Amino acid sequence: MRSFMAINKRNLGLYFRDYSAVFFSLLSMLIIIVLMVFFLGDINNKDLLDAIKLVPGRGGEEDAASIKNFVFLWTCAGIMTINASTVTHAFYSNMIKDRTGNRLNSLFVMPVKRPVFVLSYISAAWAAGVIMSIGTLIVTEFIGYLNGVSILPLSTNLELLLLIMLNTFVYSSIMFLFATVIKSQSAWSGIGIILGTLSGFLGGIYFPLGSMSETMQKVVKCFPFIYGTSLFRKIILKPLENSFFDGTPEILRTEVDKAMGMELTLYDNQLSDLGKAGILIAVGVAFIIISTLCLSLDKKKDR
Repeated sequence: MRSFMAINKRNLGLYFRDYSAVFFSLLSMLIIIVLMVFFLGDINNKDLLDAIKLVPGRGGEEDAASIKNFVFLWTCAGIMTINASTVTHAFYSNMIKDRTGNRLNSLFVMPVKRPVFVLSYISAAWAAGVIMSIGTLIVTEFIGYLNGVSILPLSTNLELLLLIMLNTFVYSSIMFLFATVIKSQSAWSGIGIILGTLSGFLGGIYFPLGSMSETMQKVVKCFPFIYGTSLFRKIILKPLENSFFDGTPEILRTEVDKAMGMELTLYDNQLSDLGKAGILIAVGVAFIIISTLCLSLDKKKDR
């Protein structure tokens, strides 16, 4: 336990002392906000407004304001998922630096079992990701409040906190495996560029799931981004949807949820929230096991 805590403390200290790493881990979030504010937000606003106008007496200024808040929260929910992946990627940059600077070998000779070493790195990345994601949630709620969006209820915030913890666990595990097999800083930076470019599409953030082709939807569902994003959106939008869709046919809310990615189907079966969470947990555990095996093989090769 002492070694576990020592590695955690060291890695967290290295990450938060590197201000450039902290900034670049949030860069994708800033880019998404700019895109939604200046380019993509109006497209989603228009589609939702056209949908609500199908209901007699709806589609006025009040609905337009609610839709603007809807799209804002919808975007923020997607950012929470992307944030977990980019922060954990930036966190493991120090592991790559340790490897290239031959400091990682010094850590490997410690009397620490490989599973403990893996979990100490992943837990530190998880802690950093959770801290940054909570900070992001606070900032987005504050920005929303300034723009007329009601503060989310305490119960909703608690649900979001649990989901942040789960979602960050998944990407901490995934990024650790990448960090164990990638040997150079330039390759790791390349992974970051690819991640920042594709995460918005794979999470259904730039464009709603319903606007994608069937082939693209199948591709997106092969990655964990969309499952976390779907859960975040369902939780964060529930209070607003309850009031916005009050008095409308249930089919309208169902179709909007499908189009905007709150509801997902897999092999023609609708996924429950527990099903989405189960997929995320399975992915995280699988990557931890694979990472442990990879490190064990590396240890045998070094002998």
